[in-house]
Amino acid sequence: MNILQVISSNVAGGRELFCVPVSVQLKEKGHKVSIMCKKGSPVEAEALRCGVEVIPTGFSWYFNPVEIFRAARALRKGGFEIIHSHWTRDLSNLIAAAALAGGVPIVCTKHVYSTTRKKDLFHAWVAGRIKLMMCVCELVRKNLLDTIPIAPSKVVTVYNGIDTKEEWRPGKYGMSFRKEAGISGEAFLVCMAGRINSGKGQHVLVAAAKQVLETNPEAVFVFAGRPEGNEEQKYYEGLVSGVKEARLENNVRFLGFRSDLPSVIDASDAVVMCSIFETFGLVLIQGMAMEKPVLGTGAGGVPEIISDGKDGLLFEYGDHVKLAGLIKGLIENPGRRKALGTAARRTVEEKFELGNTVKAIEAIYRACVKSRS
Repeated sequence: MNILQVISSNVAGGRELFCVPVSVQLKEKGHKVSIMCKKGSPVEAEALRCGVEVIPTGFSWYFNPVEIFRAARALRKGGFEIIHSHWTRDLSNLIAAAALAGGVPIVCTKHVYSTTRKKDLFHAWVAGRIKLMMCVCELVRKNLLDTIPIAPSKVVTVYNGIDTKEEWRPGKYGMSFRKEAGISGEAFLVCMAGRINSGKGQHVLVAAAKQVLETNPEAVFVFAGRPEGNEEQKYYEGLVSGVKEARLENNVRFLGFRSDLPSVIDASDAVVMCSIFETFGLVLIQGMAMEKPVLGTGAGGVPEIISDGKDGLLFEYGDHVKLAGLIKGLIENPGRRKALGTAARRTVEEKFELGNTVKAIEAIYRACVKSRS
């Protein structure tokens, strides 16, 4: 098949970057795959690094006539058989472009939870013109049916997945990150990865870190990710300022965006996610795949990933005291760390392996292309 993945968002989140490993595996299975994205975006950089063809787009909001005609021209020139959108905001532009290009079928992955009902004619029009919506978890599937006028038969759950056989393999990267960062092999290293904003809750882990360091002064906490926009930049600057005031720069470090996240997690002893609400939480399964104990807030779709006390640990959003206690418990009990990590790896292999995700997506593509012909 000739497949076009589309994501015009310009940030470096899980929703944006997920299409790249999917595209790589589809290429390995013999398909022709291109990614339509913004020029200069993190998606473009990652796609080019992985050898995936990139087609630039200037899609903005819900209707951009100039970009619609450009996309239609690219669709005709590329001979694409199926379009896979990873952002619902792109759908109206894609529907118009696909119609101009002869009716290329469109599917979409819904990565996020909606807090508003959209039972209007516009959303009914969009829902009626796509073949299928793939939701990253059951929570999102149920939410979509509650908020959008779409037939239940057009909505399925396809969990996100990661490559556990090659990229996310325990021990593959060893202590390379610790050597680069000058972190002792004896220090207990906690990693939090994700876009830096208040919703992701980096401040919660900073507060917990201060408590942990009172009794475990050698521990190190690293934050991989960067802010996007003025508000997030202010939040980030507040975090950095607070760490400096507490004189914890050696123990609490902000790494910026890391394209080598697997090496950071491989060198860590635990992975934390503090989001107020997360529909999926890709970083959790990344940590689990590396056999690390993961700690996440028990909200949104996280309980579909973590079984508390079996393959990870849950805490309430904002409860830095509980989080600090959980981290201290892991420091003091290496046996429990090992048991949680082993169980976590098993969960990812059984439920969140990228190969299974791609197989399910591929079957959906084939059914859509077949129905068109």
